[in-house]
Amino acid sequence: MAETIRRLLFIVGSRRPDFYESLRRTFRGDDTVQVVLDRRRSERRRSRRGRKVVREQRATERREHLEIARQLRERGYAVVGVPAPRPAPARRARGAALS
Repeated sequence: MAETIRRLLFIVGSRRPDFYESLRRTFRGDDTVQVVLDRRRSERRRSRRGRKVVREQRATERREHLEIARQLRERGYAVVGVPAPRPAPARRARGAALS
């Protein structure tokens, strides 16, 4: 089933500050859109203490990050749909009979 997009996130490359400001003005007051400036300088492959990250990210998460990086490289910005939170599964009352 397709996820419902709750809001849009624009990530604008640091080399496009004018575009960043333009998007911020355009979507000011719209709580379904967030505009952020990408401040990364290099790939994050190390932890805060400088040690290599031992555990790789999940494959789907890695693909999403690669797509964002591709959009930033090619267009200077990326657009990410932020899905609505999934409802928590209903909890059964203690002692409820299993069917």
